[in-house]
Amino acid sequence: MSQHSSHSWIGRSIGDQERYRLEQWLGGGGMGDVFLATDTRLGKPVALKLLKDTLAIDQDIDLKQRFERECAICAALKSVHIVQVSDYGVTTEGFPFYVMEYLQGQTLGQLLTNQSQLSIAQTCNIITQVCEGLELAHSGVVIWNRETNSSERIKVVHRDLKPDNILLVPTVLGELAKIIDFGIAKIHSLQTEYTTHTTVFLGTCHYAAPEQFNIYAEVDERTDIYSLGIILYEMLAGTDPFGLDFKNNRVTNNAWLAAHAEKTPRPLRSQPHCSHIPPALEAVVSRCLEKSPADRLASVTALKAALLAAQNSSASADTPANSVPANLVPANPVPVNPAPATTSVHSPSPLPPLSPPLPPSPLSRKLPWLVGSAAAILVASVYAVPLIRPGGQNSVSNNPNLSSITPSAIPASAESTSADPFALTETLSGSAPVRSVVLSPDGKTLISAGEERDSLQQRYPIKVWDIANQRVSQTLDGHTDVIQSLSLSNDGQLLASGGRDDQIHLWNLATGELSKTLSGHTAPIWSVALSADQQTLVSGSEDRTIRIWNLKTNQSRVLSEHIDTVYSVALSPDGRTIASASADKTIRLWDAKTGELLRTLGEPGGHRDVVSAVAFSPDGQMLVSAGWDGFVKLWNASTGQLLQTFEGHTDRVVTVAFIDPQMIASAGFDRTVKIWSTAGGQPTQTISAHSDQVLALASVAKRPLNGAGHEQTLASSSSDTTIKIWR
Repeated sequence: MSQHSSHSWIGRSIGDQERYRLEQWLGGGGMGDVFLATDTRLGKPVALKLLKDTLAIDQDIDLKQRFERECAICAALKSVHIVQVSDYGVTTEGFPFYVMEYLQGQTLGQLLTNQSQLSIAQTCNIITQVCEGLELAHSGVVIWNRETNSSERIKVVHRDLKPDNILLVPTVLGELAKIIDFGIAKIHSLQTEYTTHTTVFLGTCHYAAPEQFNIYAEVDERTDIYSLGIILYEMLAGTDPFGLDFKNNRVTNNAWLAAHAEKTPRPLRSQPHCSHIPPALEAVVSRCLEKSPADRLASVTALKAALLAAQNSSASADTPANSVPANLVPANPVPVNPAPATTSVHSPSPLPPLSPPLPPSPLSRKLPWLVGSAAAILVASVYAVPLIRPGGQNSVSNNPNLSSITPSAIPASAESTSADPFALTETLSGSAPVRSVVLSPDGKTLISAGEERDSLQQRYPIKVWDIANQRVSQTLDGHTDVIQSLSLSNDGQLLASGGRDDQIHLWNLATGELSKTLSGHTAPIWSVALSADQQTLVSGSEDRTIRIWNLKTNQSRVLSEHIDTVYSVALSPDGRTIASASADKTIRLWDAKTGELLRTLGEPGGHRDVVSAVAFSPDGQMLVSAGWDGFVKLWNASTGQLLQTFEGHTDRVVTVAFIDPQMIASAGFDRTVKIWSTAGGQPTQTISAHSDQVLALASVAKRPLNGAGHEQTLASSSSDTTIKIWR
């Protein structure tokens, strides 16, 4: 720091009533240092970024108001793909600081240091998520203007996108990409503006668009698209587009400036080990790298759609190898390597599986991001300009230009030995990935939740669907971050929801009212399960704990034997046993009344990777589990004996459900739903269910009026934003 060394802050408490105690220095850069801190009010770890230069806020009221405005805009960026700011302030010495969620993972920059070239699938997955975060920022956030006593919508441009500002957090659903340091240079420059020097360059020269070097040029969302083009190129090629070989040579800022302004990017497919990249994908990158903003893709929504179109065209057997969609031809095309292209894309998906194409055995997969480095970094501020056009553009459903690109409903293809295979009967469409679904006891109503936000971009609604009419009959608003789990009571009247806001909500579905909120977990909640008598709720969290809640007293018992994230919890039908699944590769069975650990199911015979889901059979005698190793396993719930291992999925399995005591459904990243008989090892039906990862399953069986057998309903939800009903 300009007055203190980074380590001199360790042990100090800063903020209102000395709320934040600095525990450990995590890292730093040219503008500030990041510390692991304890929020003494909430008793939870946070990341705190302390800027290195003081602001003369005490002496300048206008500067203070501008500083607070920048912070308010930053805090309003509520997206699962943007690191969340929770507080801000200034130390007694005048150093500004920002407080946000503490995340463990690695930056894209760290990943590219260890793995110079990424697969097409992983590259598109990461950049698509970044686009989803930028969609919110570019379309605008609503804040309160105290001067006009009214709300206003502010459009936010990052202006400093680079691999070090993209954080990759491991989750049960794969790498979660989060954008960090939203325009930190803007806050850093407040003191510069205060002293009237307003021509300071804001950004990183390596990834800056040409217009950023011109103080008279307009900077908008297309500036961020140029930076994404550089990042895309380096992820795929392992080097920069201009032949500067920055990994082996020191490149000056002037050299970067000249390259961005004058040099033509080298054709992507001409780079070593890049001939397999589809021409359509190369064209997408080229459009991003146009010198003139007018020649680039117009929005991150268009970029996301273009990446999907490029993958779809390359994965189609009927598409010529050199076919490029007409709308992606660069304004100033560059001759490409005439060598024939082959594709390594194995799935036409906007968010493809994260691992490279898989070998025959799912057990041999290695997750590329499971490396030792950890990063916890903090959003600082924003560059904000007035929104030019009204209305949001942050969802696929709002963009009429995507109709030719968005996958249409995919008919189910079944390889079935069952006399009555499941068939698609209804499709419910949303605008964001659906992470959890439950069905009412009569199978007529479905409840869904996930990453979709309300019109003000402030809340994450739960949707109650009338399946027959394929419409939303009710919405429940309460969560302020992505909802990851739902649980419905046996009578269909009480709903529990848990999310990344660390909260559990209980809802009265008859009235639509929020009955109560349960707080206690110190990290995102991944799973909730209601007991049959509605007296108990069990939850599992990223804080590595399970909580057993007494719904009369709202008190909870904490079970903390797991050593990593608890991704799934289940209650036996009689309410006596709890099953939990964890990233520590184990399943644990607990006494629901006493909290006693009954047994641990792991190696040998257990899952060899993250266990992502567990479910009890309707009679409580069996337990089924699913894992990242690609296997589904069936257990004796009383003895813990492994009864069966089901093989057939080609990627991570993240959701599993009993349809009846003899039938299981499983699904995951290979985009299929597989139906299994508990007595056999092969799937009785494989359904090509969705155009992207399947995230959740729900089932219900009811006896028809004639009393013969049961009518079975299965629901699946996906990252492709759809919910499909199978009967």
